[in-house]
Amino acid sequence: MVVDISKLTQHDVARMMDYALLYPEWQDKQQLDGCEKVKKYKFVAFYVLPHWTPLVVREIGGFAKEHKIEIGTGIGFPYGSNTTAAKLAESEDQIKIGCTVLDMVANVSWLKDRKYDLYQSECNQFVKLCHDAGLVAKVIIKCAFLTDEEMVAAVKMVSGAGAEFVKTATGQEPAGRPDFHDGQVILDTLAELKTSCKMKVSGVVPPYVNNAYTFIRMGAARIGTRSAPLLVDSLPAVQRYLYPSGR
Repeated sequence: MVVDISKLTQHDVARMMDYALLYPEWQDKQQLDGCEKVKKYKFVAFYVLPHWTPLVVREIGGFAKEHKIEIGTGIGFPYGSNTTAAKLAESEDQIKIGCTVLDMVANVSWLKDRKYDLYQSECNQFVKLCHDAGLVAKVIIKCAFLTDEEMVAAVKMVSGAGAEFVKTATGQEPAGRPDFHDGQVILDTLAELKTSCKMKVSGVVPPYVNNAYTFIRMGAARIGTRSAPLLVDSLPAVQRYLYPSGR
């Protein structure tokens, strides 16, 4: 499905943005500033590193619930190499803190070794844990390390587990990926499956504005990015110069 960018409002775009501030060196001041930006733009989700989630829940938990904003973090981030038990324990901890969405990095090695039983089991357990607690579940497949065949297999297993989203990347991948081909492989597979699972694109490469809006036009339901304010603010120029009405 091709999205008509010319018909989007800035609120529409904000509700596609998973605003992610994943800086290990940041301090309270920067994270609190991020909370203020969430209040201003009302992004659909706000992601921080795990040790910052208590601050975010304390500062904007009520606001987030009122405005249907997810508060989340990454599990097994950024490489997915933790054991399944460690990922589940981390998930339980973040659920207790107050997260309402979790993004788990799946085990790339299992996928490439065709250990599909282990890969599927990990996805199943993670999604069940999230859903039992009322959370949205997203699984990161790190498509920059995958062939087309491996991406298709991963999408099928993530969708089969019942996750709401399959996510392209963590942002800790080789330069140049995810690209539009990756996005198309994921979208084509989801369409073939006739599933409710959607695609979230993270790790958008430069030029950020052009590429993010191209992914949205392709059919990405979410964009995970630190540049969410820029993308929302850029919509009028994007509509005027890149996607005027009818194109």
